[in-house]
Amino acid sequence: MKLKIAFLFLFFQIGFSQSEKTIKGTVLSDNFPMAKVDVVNFNSKKSTLTDTEGKFVLTGKLGEILIFIAKGYDLKRVVIDADMMLKQDNLVVLVKKPEELQEVLIVKTPSIHLSKDKKFEQDKLDDIAMDKLQKTLKNPGVYDGQTAGIDFFKIANMIGKLFSKEKEIVKVESPPIVFKDLIKNNFKPDFYTKTLHLKEDEVALFLEFCDVDPKARLLEKSNNQLMLLDFLHQKRDEFKKI
Repeated sequence: MKLKIAFLFLFFQIGFSQSEKTIKGTVLSDNFPMAKVDVVNFNSKKSTLTDTEGKFVLTGKLGEILIFIAKGYDLKRVVIDADMMLKQDNLVVLVKKPEELQEVLIVKTPSIHLSKDKKFEQDKLDDIAMDKLQKTLKNPGVYDGQTAGIDFFKIANMIGKLFSKEKEIVKVESPPIVFKDLIKNNFKPDFYTKTLHLKEDEVALFLEFCDVDPKARLLEKSNNQLMLLDFLHQKRDEFKKI
């Protein structure tokens, strides 16, 4: 009788581990649900996204690995066990990556004393002269033969300043380089299979794995091919260990 019970239990365990079950759960961070988190079955390559309430549904077998990927958060790796397959709502908590503070350089600038600023004082005197001129001329469009001590060169200079202030310089900034575009521009499609020795169905997941690393943002700015190649080899080794 004991032998039969043990056999039935072993048969149930083998059937349970080989059958694919629906895994349901909720992804949280600081007790808040996280939307649009990539949930990937590393073994079957199936994937899904969490909804606005942080919930996900994905099929998997006993012992398979689920990977949770979110930008700005540490990669989460969960092994499917029997308890997880039976639960209706598995809670998965993601931890936010610590933000790296950039170096801040504080420079002491000397204060500006307007009373000693000759250019500022001259501009003020020019403004007063222009205002006085407008009040003095009865009919600016008619010349009456009197100059009233007007410095026409100074007036022309003030008018030129007015026009120069109205000119605006428009700076056109090029759009920032995205990490996936950076990879596409520097390496051919067969680079991942021949050089990094990845399978074709692993390439998309590998690029997502690289993109969540903060170093990818630095590479987008530097656009250095040697640093990018070294980064990809390093991430390949980490990716293979998962």
